[in-house]
Amino acid sequence: MSINVKKIKNCLLTIFLCLPLFCYSSENECVVRAAVDIGSGATKLKVALVNLKTQKIEKVLINESFPVQYQEELEKSTDGKFNESVMATGLEALKKSKEIAQQQGASKVVAVATASFRKAANVQDFIKRVNQETGVQIHIIDQHLEGVLGFEATTAQFGSDPKDVVVWDIGGGSFQFTALDDKGEIIVYRGVDASIPFKNYIIKHIKKEDPNLVSTPNPLNRAELRDAGLYARQISTKVDTIFRDKIRNPKTKVVGIGNIFAYGIYPLVGKKNTFTMNDLYEKVQQLDGKSDIDLVGNAYVNVEVTNPVLVLGFMQTLGIHQMDIIDINNADGALVYSKFWEN
Repeated sequence: MSINVKKIKNCLLTIFLCLPLFCYSSENECVVRAAVDIGSGATKLKVALVNLKTQKIEKVLINESFPVQYQEELEKSTDGKFNESVMATGLEALKKSKEIAQQQGASKVVAVATASFRKAANVQDFIKRVNQETGVQIHIIDQHLEGVLGFEATTAQFGSDPKDVVVWDIGGGSFQFTALDDKGEIIVYRGVDASIPFKNYIIKHIKKEDPNLVSTPNPLNRAELRDAGLYARQISTKVDTIFRDKIRNPKTKVVGIGNIFAYGIYPLVGKKNTFTMNDLYEKVQQLDGKSDIDLVGNAYVNVEVTNPVLVLGFMQTLGIHQMDIIDINNADGALVYSKFWEN
């Protein structure tokens, strides 16, 4: 009797895939959790195995991002409300996120929302609609908690001592620098001159156009790039002295998190997890005269030039000669933030 080795292998593989996912720890205390970071420009889903004993992520199963331009549309609004189009897009992103999460075995999806949700006048009505249509509970978090979630998720994965780390997160409508002070307590610098406000400033004050009518500042010539960089350096002087001093300490590691770093700066600098100020400077110079068509042409093409200029200006002013990038966002922090998972 002959044995069909291929059929046996396929059968074993099927059995293996149908087995439940186990924790890497001997106590087998993992659960599958799903969290969504509803940022001002993207909705990011993370599904992961979370160790309930250590409160750490053991393995990321799904990492998805859906473009939803909440901040862009809110800045164009005349009544301070999300329009129907962006709400429909956002709702669809959350429906997809829940479907993917359930396929991975997650029984609950937690969502955290940031800058644009803190501002929109009709946000509570939208949150109620989301909950009714998807069952997803949205928590609007302030910038302090946003910084805390990002810092704790980063230091759990980054190799350096947390006291020597500064986490920098830039979103569509806000940004945070987060670190530990001399007492070991988390401190957060909260800014609002983030991706979309910076881009719109360039359109209005450097290109001399109306951001309500023009959504992209591209192309920027050499002089416009210089002026944009000067404005970035100007707003970066607002960062608190305690962070400026910490960054200048040779032992400090600055870590960039969020979509702008992970999906904007990271590919621009040649997919380097660690890059220098000079690396970014050279790439920014190459963006001279690039139109939307010349660029990659993704959903964020209108900030594909201004985001690197913004980051470079901060690096120059704050003396960040080298920094690291990790693909972490608020969803990572939400996965292990116990208050979100209480019954």
